[in-house]
Amino acid sequence: MYPRANDIEAARISRRDLIGRIAIGVAHEIRNPLTVIKGYLQLQGKKSAYCTGESLDIILQELHKIEELVTDIISLAHNKVSKKTPENLNRILEKVYPDVRRAAARNGIVAELRLSDNLPLLNLNAEEIEQLIMNLAYNGIEAMRTSGRLTLGAVRESNGVILYVQDEGRGIPPEQIEQIFDPFYTTKANNTGLGLAVSLSIVERHQGEIEIISTIGAGSVFKILFPVVE
Repeated sequence: MYPRANDIEAARISRRDLIGRIAIGVAHEIRNPLTVIKGYLQLQGKKSAYCTGESLDIILQELHKIEELVTDIISLAHNKVSKKTPENLNRILEKVYPDVRRAAARNGIVAELRLSDNLPLLNLNAEEIEQLIMNLAYNGIEAMRTSGRLTLGAVRESNGVILYVQDEGRGIPPEQIEQIFDPFYTTKANNTGLGLAVSLSIVERHQGEIEIISTIGAGSVFKILFPVVE
């Protein structure tokens, strides 16, 4: 007797949930000792002549990278429903834009913010949307390396509101577009490959849709369509 399709799907979901719980548990077990180590290093940096200056900065920078990785793993593994409230996407964009502009400037990139008037309210988790925007912005900055323009904006469409992040980078080959949201998939050095996977999970938790328009040698646009609050 062959297993029914429903049984196979239920087993797959159960296995995915188990993997998610394991990932969260492991991530927390890593984060706890990291917090202790970081605290002691910061304390020793104030007292010791052997752990100061550049060496301490390097250690703390590497610890920060691990902390970010752990945070991404936890975010990706969580299947909880986001707590949402009616939000104006323009307000969220205005809040994160200064950080995006500074990050772009460090790489010789010009950042631009384009807002639309009279956007309707969206049912959003503001903190998650901030993370989504930053992830997409950093992805665009990495794609351009040392020059170009990064554009963030929002526009009203008949079926919702579109958040978009546009870069003037090298573009994404068609064969890679379906893979870039896979966890740990990356073509960039010093990149964990989790940023876009986390971004996709945030979009899905908001019942949104994501579209990528990319041209080799000209750049890419990430468009996220959010439904309007009824």
